[in-house]
Amino acid sequence: MKLLALAMGVLVAVPASAATTFRIMPPDGGVLAAGQRFDLRVEATSDTGTPPQGLKVVLNGRDLTGRNQAPADGASPSAVAFLLRDFSVSVPGPLLIRATTSDGAAADAALTVGAWQGQRATVPRARNIILLLGDGMGAAHRTAARIVSRGVKNGKAASRLAMDTLDVTGMVMTGSLNSIITDSSPGMAAYSTGQKNNNNQEGVFPDNTANAFDNPRIEYLGELLRRTRGSGFNVGIVTTADVTDSTPAANAAHTADRFAGPAIAAQFFDERQTNAVTVLLGGGSRHFVPKAAGGSRPDDRQLTDEYARAGYVRAQTASDVHSLLAAATPPAAILGLFHPSHLPVAFDKVGAGTYSDELAQPENRAYRDTPMLEDLTRLALRSLDTHSPAGFYLMVEGASIDKRAHAADAERTIWDTIEFDRAVQVALDFARGTNTDRDPTNDTLVLVTADHECGGMAIIGVGNERYRPSTLGRPVRDYAAVFRFDPVQQLPFFPNYTVDARGFPNEPDPSRKLLLGWAAAPDRYENWLANRTMTEAAVVEKREGGLEVAIANSARDTAEPVAGPATPPPTCRSRPPDQARGSSPASTRTPTSF
Repeated sequence: MKLLALAMGVLVAVPASAATTFRIMPPDGGVLAAGQRFDLRVEATSDTGTPPQGLKVVLNGRDLTGRNQAPADGASPSAVAFLLRDFSVSVPGPLLIRATTSDGAAADAALTVGAWQGQRATVPRARNIILLLGDGMGAAHRTAARIVSRGVKNGKAASRLAMDTLDVTGMVMTGSLNSIITDSSPGMAAYSTGQKNNNNQEGVFPDNTANAFDNPRIEYLGELLRRTRGSGFNVGIVTTADVTDSTPAANAAHTADRFAGPAIAAQFFDERQTNAVTVLLGGGSRHFVPKAAGGSRPDDRQLTDEYARAGYVRAQTASDVHSLLAAATPPAAILGLFHPSHLPVAFDKVGAGTYSDELAQPENRAYRDTPMLEDLTRLALRSLDTHSPAGFYLMVEGASIDKRAHAADAERTIWDTIEFDRAVQVALDFARGTNTDRDPTNDTLVLVTADHECGGMAIIGVGNERYRPSTLGRPVRDYAAVFRFDPVQQLPFFPNYTVDARGFPNEPDPSRKLLLGWAAAPDRYENWLANRTMTEAAVVEKREGGLEVAIANSARDTAEPVAGPATPPPTCRSRPPDQARGSSPASTRTPTSF
């Protein structure tokens, strides 16, 4: 299981000669699992316009040059390449890749091969692995979910989230191979391969070819364990996103283009014997159907039919999921596609008919029976546990923590974090059963993490119920109760949400609600109130000359009047009387855009 925790530095090797530069993949500083398969690629590029001559590749003193599988014509007129696919090193220890050319240029990449198998009397061995990933979930997202869902009493959390109960907590550095700010593809792939990838790429290293599906590969954890444990080991992928989206795909698909949905969907199916994916649950149904049938596929493949012929049971609604959960024996293979794109978010599923109107929209009629993440997790575990005698790897993603943080949509971000935490509880309950029974060979390892933080989210404070805004402008700022300036402003600084049995608030806008701010968010209007429909913070405005500019969306949190305080607040001595209330001149100014 060490593969999941391997951390590594990245350094592109620099040659001695200025005329020739090298790129060696896997990169310098990497750590490979013993026996893990990878494609070794070396590119030598000349600044003279003609390719370098005499490229030689040596690994730990062993000349591999004669095993080159790269096409002779090359990808660039000024470059030459070496490629060796499906290579592995079984003996732990240092690994040195050295590349040279006839002009005297040379470069090295020093890696490490780590042991992960063998008997360790003092360390329990896990048969099953459950990795739960809150996409974009930073410390503030987690803290906000705890405050809203669990409450605060006497300065302490009234109770803890499921993810708070794990034995070990740490921090992780998430930079990708080519950026200090990762996106979700290399963010997930770092866990599932132990390697750093470029942004927008998953399960591959960069190369100089145009084909997004011929890049040098690195073996995923699920592929490694299927190959070493046999056909009794299976993989499950569960997400609230499109199943071809970055995080789910970065557990089984190998591509330099995270947006190639139809090709990723096909790769899921075509390589199912090696990627071991027997449970695939989420959205993205359009990528499984041709354009002529309403999908996005440029070919004629009906992947849903191909899955059915291969023995996968289809699920399309929450009712389907509940039926499969109630079955005496769960299916061995399941394809659950519940939306053409991403699934509806928790705020809209839980709040349907009360505080959310999103699913009441006619265009969303077909998605009102959409499952919760915890039920998808429960179904995946039932199937994998029943049909995986050699163990399983399950990845569960709470995807819209990230997607709604991108939109600075505070309530939907928090609600999805709560939904994700409920899936964490399902996983912990399963692991508690396997780890406390009399069978020492069926233990389960549970990890909860994130691929990166999204939005630069921070907790500002608590809504000041004496200054609830009536319009945008200064009253909106006054509503953010952060400091106490005057005795008359001695206010309760704890939120007053009430929650249902699942931990979701009954009302998203109590008089003292939690207020969130964003350091990395689009321009937007803000009135601190939950939006009844899922509206984006910014829109693109076309201007003269074809220029497109992102501006705050006037359809969200506009200057229209909103509910004010029930009773007028007392005038505060710290500000002039004409600015003490929502009737002040400040409250009628042009709406403030944040």
